[in-house]
Amino acid sequence: MVTGCAVSPVADVKAEASKALEIHTDTEPLAERLPKLGRIVSAHWQQETPGGDSRVPGPTDYRVSALMRLAPGSVADLTASTQMQPATVGTAPQGISIPAALSEFAPPGAQWVHSGVLDKSLVRADSAQLCFDPASDTVYLSATNVDRPMDVTVPAGPDGN
Repeated sequence: MVTGCAVSPVADVKAEASKALEIHTDTEPLAERLPKLGRIVSAHWQQETPGGDSRVPGPTDYRVSALMRLAPGSVADLTASTQMQPATVGTAPQGISIPAALSEFAPPGAQWVHSGVLDKSLVRADSAQLCFDPASDTVYLSATNVDRPMDVTVPAGPDGN
């Protein structure tokens, strides 16, 4: 006799509820991966694995969404030498979409700005978008597969140089 396994709708609802993303407040994991931002004073962030299923072997992409407050004056320093464009919450192409669970931590009345140059120079990831609010020294990050910066070492030649 062959029997099938089925997941009941109640189990599906429970599984969805357990997938609610945790909001993290520790800054160390972000600071390790984003050292070029400078000192992160506080953070609220989430990490998700879209389509991730622990039963499927192989690499899994992960997406990080983070609101980070930097040391006073840091955002002005980071954005001073780069042409910045306005970024509006929820509009494309330069818009940002802050997840609902994090939106309460966004600074009220933020005047977000963005630069693709800074996305590439400040974050090592498969894809990344950084938006800055200079008045509150807040940075919003939306990125896929953020990597730690590589330590650059120069191998010594045969004579030790």
